[in-house]
Amino acid sequence: MKKLSIIAAVVLTVGLLGGCGSKFDAAAYTKALLDNSYKNDSTDFVALKIGTAEEAADLYEQGLDAETDAMLAQSGNAISDEQAAEFRNVFADILAGARYTVGEAEKQDDNSYVVTITYEQMQIFGPVMEKYIPEVEDLGNTWAEAYAAGEEIPSDEEMVAAVIDLMKDYFVETLQNVTYADPQTTTIRIELKDNVYGPNQTDLMNLEASLFDVSAMSAALQ
Repeated sequence: MKKLSIIAAVVLTVGLLGGCGSKFDAAAYTKALLDNSYKNDSTDFVALKIGTAEEAADLYEQGLDAETDAMLAQSGNAISDEQAAEFRNVFADILAGARYTVGEAEKQDDNSYVVTITYEQMQIFGPVMEKYIPEVEDLGNTWAEAYAAGEEIPSDEEMVAAVIDLMKDYFVETLQNVTYADPQTTTIRIELKDNVYGPNQTDLMNLEASLFDVSAMSAALQ
């Protein structure tokens, strides 16, 4: 499963027409982008004329599609349509749980803005992996022992389906009582290029890594 940063990369880089006049509110603009990306809330996105409600919905859906496609690829496309839909809903719930507060925006000499974001990192991937990996290992050992004993074992497709369902169930379970780390701060630079404002892509990726403990999954799978 790929990092959720792919969602931010897709959602926040398309069609950002924030305006560049003296009334540009970089903090409000940033909040509108994040709310649409994570909360599926296009209220400010539309009010600030970043895009239409339809465009906002399309951008949000593209992000969820990207993450679901990543899961399909990693499973060798063995995941069923039903499982893909279920995981898509899980990803939406994870994003909706992001905790962040957009603070002040400081204008820079190059007419860009640096916007301060206070966030609490969701502890989701680490707890899921702590439960999931030992369980998958137990399943693998059970199937191996059954095979060695000449017993019938699930097909490859059934095995993949079983471990995918297991991961999904642990995400759902963990989300019910998810915890967050202490508040921290980071920044996003809103840059002016070709008379159009847009967020710095590296800053978006850093924010994504800050909002969720995605590094815990990479560490657990090494």
